[in-house]
Amino acid sequence: MRIAVDEWCYHNSMMIGRMNIEDLIARCGELGVDGLGFDYFMLPSEHKKDSEQIQNLLQSNNLELVFGFSMPFALPEFTFKLMENKKDEMFDLAHDFGCKVVRVIGGVVLPNPVHKPFHVSVSRRQEIKTVAKNLKSFVDDAALEGLTVALENHTDYKTDEMLEILDLVDSEAMKVTLDTGNAMFLKEDPVETVEKLSPFAAYTHIKDMKRFGPLVMSVPLGQGEVDIASIISILKDTDYSGLYSIEVDLPLWKVDEEDSSLQQSIEYLLNLDKSTDRAAAAAADDGDD
Repeated sequence: MRIAVDEWCYHNSMMIGRMNIEDLIARCGELGVDGLGFDYFMLPSEHKKDSEQIQNLLQSNNLELVFGFSMPFALPEFTFKLMENKKDEMFDLAHDFGCKVVRVIGGVVLPNPVHKPFHVSVSRRQEIKTVAKNLKSFVDDAALEGLTVALENHTDYKTDEMLEILDLVDSEAMKVTLDTGNAMFLKEDPVETVEKLSPFAAYTHIKDMKRFGPLVMSVPLGQGEVDIASIISILKDTDYSGLYSIEVDLPLWKVDEEDSSLQQSIEYLLNLDKSTDRAAAAAADDGDD
């Protein structure tokens, strides 16, 4: 298992100025993880103009980067074209950083405790077609650059809608960023979501969630309601080889718990990895008998 850290584990610390992208990369190196996920739109402009420092930091800390491009593909055509102008710069940076996978989102999700998506079209059917159309163009261009595009189940579309978008794009370069917690916002079973989407996964956000009244909130791995153990088993059974990127998205008032929550989650995932390997070995031995 190759463990990574998603930038949202420290998004509060970065928002209030306690950490910057250089600190994030250095912390990942100290934790000994294998990868990192961060987004183009959270990268300071000076690093977009001169990427050498970030390149060197990633290399010196032996980190594989999955680069996010959080441009909603459901945007109306005029607005989408304006944002798409960033595409070439984003692709160039992905190459500079040694990326192979680009994480994207489909719908517009407003930041709020219940993660209710904002659908830009009155017709859900039309929005899905628009997302697929915009993605098709983007994926074709990314494929020419040797990049895989991984669409996240980002509380915007249900699992079957994700599968429909994949089918409409119809490209070997089109995959999924599999988020293990977001299904709860849509009242879907995270394990069933993983069962359906894992064959297409190029990247995962390993995330645990817990209900607090009407709210669904992120918690350290193993402390919520998501059956992480079953999900890891499914991913291993489908020969998933990508990064397991931990995402603990705490509210601002828990900023002081960000680092300890991540460390707890890393320990939990490492222990879970060992136990699933032992269970698989025991099952294989029983089969031989």
